[in-house]
Amino acid sequence: MSHCVNLEYVQHTATITISRPSQLNSLSEEAFLELRQMLRELHNNHNVRVVILKGEGKVFCAGGDIDFFAELVDLPPSERSEKARQYVSLAHEVMALFVSLRVPLLVAVQGAAAGFGLSLCCIADIVVAARGSRFVPAYLGLGVTPDGGLSYSLPRLIGETRASDLLLTNRSFDAEQAESWGLVTRLVDVNELDGNVSEVAKQLVSGPTKAAENTLRLLQVQRNFDAFNTTLAAELDSFSDCVYVDDFVEGVRAFLDRRSPSFSG
Repeated sequence: MSHCVNLEYVQHTATITISRPSQLNSLSEEAFLELRQMLRELHNNHNVRVVILKGEGKVFCAGGDIDFFAELVDLPPSERSEKARQYVSLAHEVMALFVSLRVPLLVAVQGAAAGFGLSLCCIADIVVAARGSRFVPAYLGLGVTPDGGLSYSLPRLIGETRASDLLLTNRSFDAEQAESWGLVTRLVDVNELDGNVSEVAKQLVSGPTKAAENTLRLLQVQRNFDAFNTTLAAELDSFSDCVYVDDFVEGVRAFLDRRSPSFSG
């Protein structure tokens, strides 16, 4: 049986690999279900001291499953909105499990991080990115609003005005810009990505466990989980509301046709 996501343990390191390279590691409902199960397992595994998240192939994560969105556009608005709500709700369960990990989350980015892939980068404790990688908000291009807590986490990292510019205009940016803004913490050549991530993980594993856990807990206080969870709930309502209208249909069809959307407003 093939899996959308794989989990591997090596000593005190758990590595989660999104394994849908032919779909640019976009996250299907099945992938989210597998991630939810893995993260629940990790929450109960006190032998793990660091979690690595990466994508198989040339791209880290292209975000949500465009095939799922393509299926939605032919449905009546109310059914379309409800199915989208169920999908995003599952994605938000996964995100809540990621942000509440008791150990550091280390994300490795190559190629691109779009949509929910960008959201994952924004909640990481350490982000190692290959030079030339691109980060794409993606949401407004499909006629929807951010999910995965992006509207909370991105402004905290790069500033509210810059985040507004990127999200409202759907402007992509490269890893070099991401590093200068504070989203990427380490920038390496693509052929050095795996080795650098492994070295950082080894350093985290070999450190004082209790002090590391307590340091992470102190940092998490600053994230304000209540505010993050409130944002997830608001994003869920907003996303399903946007899917109800025709601009979502146009956004998805334009994406599939590889043309610029013509939104009616």
